[in-house]
Amino acid sequence: MTDQLICPDVVVCVCRNCVPDGGQLSQQWQQCGSHVLVREIPCSGKVNVQYLLHALEGGARGLCLVTCPLGQCRLAEGNYRAEIRIDTVRRLLGEIGLEPERVELLHCSPDDPPDRLKQLVHDAVERIGALGESPVRA
Repeated sequence: MTDQLICPDVVVCVCRNCVPDGGQLSQQWQQCGSHVLVREIPCSGKVNVQYLLHALEGGARGLCLVTCPLGQCRLAEGNYRAEIRIDTVRRLLGEIGLEPERVELLHCSPDDPPDRLKQLVHDAVERIGALGESPVRA
């Protein structure tokens, strides 16, 4: 295994409830010099701050969490919980001197056009990639 497979540059977590089958995203790809790794999760509301920070601690440039649009979570309030956790991670990153923009929350619905998720994720990866290497990885 190479380091890139062990430590991706951008981790994308996609809620299985809002985007079945990961919205047909590839599981990994290269974009703008960043290795992107996609993981499907059971519910965005189950994401723990500790696991989000673990990805960044491992040297990832950043991460994206894809949730249902606010008010449309199949499991009541999972996307609201996810938003609170993303805000917590952003605050903690700011406190230690890293850019809070390294973490993004994206909203997508199964009713959206098929290419919408792909475009949202690719745009987010581009923004995160523009921040450069993670100081943690160096």
